Amino acid sequence: MNWFYAQDILGWLGHDPNRTYMPIVELCAALGLSAPKEERRLRGHAVLAADARRMPVETDTGDVQMLCLRVELLPLWLLTLDASQVGDPAGRARLELFQREAASTLWQTTRPQGFDSGDVLLPGRHQQSQAEQAYVGTMTMATLARHQMMIERQLDGVGVEGDDEEQGADPWARRADTIDDPSAAKLAQTARRVAHALAERTRRNEYFGVFSGLYRNFGISSYRRMPSGRLFEALEWLDRWYGDMMGEPEPPPDI
Repeated sequence: MNWFYAQDILGWLGHDPNRTYMPIVELCAALGLSAPKEERRLRGHAVLAADARRMPVETDTGDVQMLCLRVELLPLWLLTLDASQVGDPAGRARLELFQREAASTLWQTTRPQGFDSGDVLLPGRHQQSQAEQAYVGTMTMATLARHQMMIERQLDGVGVEGDDEEQGADPWARRADTIDDPSAAKLAQTARRVAHALAERTRRNEYFGVFSGLYRNFGISSYRRMPSGRLFEALEWLDRWYGDMMGEPEPPPDI
């Protein structure tokens, strides 16, 4: 059975929103884990160790140097723990739930296009409740936005030779070769063109509408491993939308 706790595991561990780093000793004490063992394990983890540092922590006996982890990496550290080793029963239950929720979130945000749910917190697609369907749909919007954001960053960050932009050429056209999935780059390029053109008319962020249309009309939930037929339909729809939009007059300016 999946439970819901009003206080999530970070709150239960005593995370202060004003603290940027959390001492490993305090976290281990709350969970009933061996602090020396966890500190050694943390130092051996490349990603965690990169944002861990020894710093003074205020205690009843004065400031003490402790190994602390940056708060953004606390969820990753919690995922690396073996819940069966957690000595506190309440902490073990919250950690197990957190890890299931994290697995659900990671799957929804990284699964390739065309893969069914496979989600540890969800039943099959046709057995999902309205709340579960809303969760999948919302995570899909976040996934498409995340993929769009990452592709745009990669393409915007790659320099090109010559003066393509000055000549009116699309600077993304040549940069798309830097993406290992040309289909994803093409879809991102077209989605951006539509969203930006529409935003010039509505003066709103129109990416939401683009992502919603891709999901509702074509079942697109990921830019990864896009089937060619589905990609062609989506690109054709976006191109029609863009063409129709360009044929419409500009709305009057806001006053």
